[in-house]
Amino acid sequence: MKKILVAHDGSKHSDKALKKAMEIALSFNASLTVLSVIPELYLTELSDLDRERITRALTEETKIAMEKIRSSLASRSVETKTIIRQGPPAEKILETAQKMKVDLVVVGSHGRHGARKFLLGSVSSKVVDYASCPVLVVK
Repeated sequence: MKKILVAHDGSKHSDKALKKAMEIALSFNASLTVLSVIPELYLTELSDLDRERITRALTEETKIAMEKIRSSLASRSVETKTIIRQGPPAEKILETAQKMKVDLVVVGSHGRHGARKFLLGSVSSKVVDYASCPVLVVK
């Protein structure tokens, strides 16, 4: 195992996924890429201007969060990098995993907006269903 991709959305579940991914990367001397996806906003109640403002705010918030992650991982003996994408989260996770030819994708069982009534969140479920490599779902 040489390349691990972990999806991170700022949720507690994604923090746990990141911790587990780091443990695995250390064990296998693998590189670790942390991916955060800014979802597209489709709310018809919003004007284009409001949608752009919210997207800009989410982008800035994500950049700050990823910089904190990058700083916290800098002292580890694992090659790490962070990536920010925009679009449908599951689609961007799968696309990134395939382009990078990762050996493992690590996701949290529920994201920031995950409903507790479902066994898996919709993003993690789609990644499990469609990934071409192993997927570890961290609870």
